[in-house]
Amino acid sequence: MTIQPGLSDRNRATLIGWTNRKGADFLRQWAGPTPHFPLTPEQFDDWSGLYAIFRQGQFVGLIQEIRREQDNVHIGRFVLDPALTGRGIGRAALLIFMDILFRDDTIRSITLNVFDHNLAARKLYERVGFEVLRTIESPEKKYTMIKHKLTP
Repeated sequence: MTIQPGLSDRNRATLIGWTNRKGADFLRQWAGPTPHFPLTPEQFDDWSGLYAIFRQGQFVGLIQEIRREQDNVHIGRFVLDPALTGRGIGRAALLIFMDILFRDDTIRSITLNVFDHNLAARKLYERVGFEVLRTIESPEKKYTMIKHKLTP
């Protein structure tokens, strides 16, 4: 598995296809409230820090470095091909992405948000070491989770 910065037009089209076939709830689950359904190529224009996830050379997902805040990186927009979920691919991709981010000596933690109803994602994040930092109740219940860099 490899993770590469950027998202080609072809991979963007693939992601749009997955999303629009699954529907508005799927889009909101992985991309949050900002993009509107149906997803279009233009909606990616304001998104920086995108990384494409490949398995055996095939595009299988996306993850985003949303922002850096002092010694923390906030990530999000983590999505895999819906046909491939439940096979350990998300866990492997997340571990690789965390390793990439933690190679930067100035980064001490990674945070992300996950909706309360997205139980599978929350369990995945917990399995790779994320812990709930805080609960946000409004407008919709979600959790901010944090993973600290392990120091020897």
